[in-house]
Amino acid sequence: MKHAFLIMAHQEPEVLLALLRLLDDERNDIFLHIDRRAADLNKAVADLRLEHARLFRVEPSAEVGWGDLSQVETELRCFEAAHRRGTYAYYHLLSGVDLPIKTMDELHAFFSTCGGREFIGFWNDEHHRRDLQRKISRRYFFTRYFKRRPHRWRHRFTAPLRNIALSVQKMARYRRRHIIDFQKGFNWCSITHGFCTHLLEHRACVRRIFRHTLCPDEIYKQTLVWHSPFRAALHDTDDPERGSLRRIDWQRGNPYVWQVKDIDELMRCELMFARKFSAEAAAEIVRRLVRPSA
Repeated sequence: MKHAFLIMAHQEPEVLLALLRLLDDERNDIFLHIDRRAADLNKAVADLRLEHARLFRVEPSAEVGWGDLSQVETELRCFEAAHRRGTYAYYHLLSGVDLPIKTMDELHAFFSTCGGREFIGFWNDEHHRRDLQRKISRRYFFTRYFKRRPHRWRHRFTAPLRNIALSVQKMARYRRRHIIDFQKGFNWCSITHGFCTHLLEHRACVRRIFRHTLCPDEIYKQTLVWHSPFRAALHDTDDPERGSLRRIDWQRGNPYVWQVKDIDELMRCELMFARKFSAEAAAEIVRRLVRPSA
């Protein structure tokens, strides 16, 4: 069975092109969403033709806001675009600055022996549990304009309104009432067709529960899988990197951007993917992993 790679990109054309080259394998279908504002990315892939993999654009493109429900909506649109094409062994959600750190032969061999496990990372430490409560306990408004760029004027107008709304909720000791146990972790994941179907079947519920939640993309998949039969298939709920098969270094950055000097470290890693990459490091990964005939 083929694998579906779902890519959400908004910057770094060189890294995105490296990612597409690494995924260019007849066993893969690629579903690419490029943020509506990313003119440079659209230009970089406008005439791109892959040799082996099928490439589908997820359109119309949307403006995806950090911390906003639009991130969840776009992820679900990517899952849906792939799901409509048929049944895939795995659906891998990646950003445009992620790269596989194993060859496609190694990656497919690994997933062929997984027994249908779900690769979703969980953050369970005290810091992240406190942060989770902060994000689900209040109602957050105007999250689409949370970041100053690229919404400079809208941010200037909406930031005070959002802060006033949060202050009023705190003074009134208002907390949203929930009857489920929320979970939090990486939004990037590798899931089976079964759980992908489950996600799409519950998208209306996701919209209802996570509207006015801050950073719902870090919460909705973990919460949904936790309260489903697929919880038993989770690979690792203690180690977020092993659980998601993704090497993401939050100690040296936010997250750390991998450089050429780090490539040997990544090559020794047992995980399947890593993020984020500089253009130079991405080129070195391609040099090491792409088969000579490609």
